[in-house]
Amino acid sequence: MRLPISGWTVRLGRGAADRAALEVYEGSRMADVCVATPVSVSVLRGAWRSPRGAAPWALAWGQLPAGVSSVSARFSTGGRNPSSREIPAVVIEGTYWVAETAGDWAQVTVDMGRVRSSGRLRRSHRADASRPPAFT
Repeated sequence: MRLPISGWTVRLGRGAADRAALEVYEGSRMADVCVATPVSVSVLRGAWRSPRGAAPWALAWGQLPAGVSSVSARFSTGGRNPSSREIPAVVIEGTYWVAETAGDWAQVTVDMGRVRSSGRLRRSHRADASRPPAFT
């Protein structure tokens, strides 16, 4: 699935013992792969934002803990005049979630009811990160 704002791609796969896996790509480069595990759940696995000079966007993803079926991601700016935008995440195969939005955001807080996690958005350095990968 190509994400419409960032241009990044997420793909489902299978890991060891046939566990669900989520692959995240920035263009043709794999940015992350996470394999579902009930032992150590990465609620907020990754959080990125657009490269400097590009149209601003923010993207975050992670794994759902057991018993959680919905996620909201609040992207915020921080600074002197803070603002924020809450985005309902897309749940993938009942195991992972992905949220993206347009805007110049600096951090994200993920809320899953009793579970909450926050992190800063890392800046993408790829000038072509918003373009789909070129296949030959």
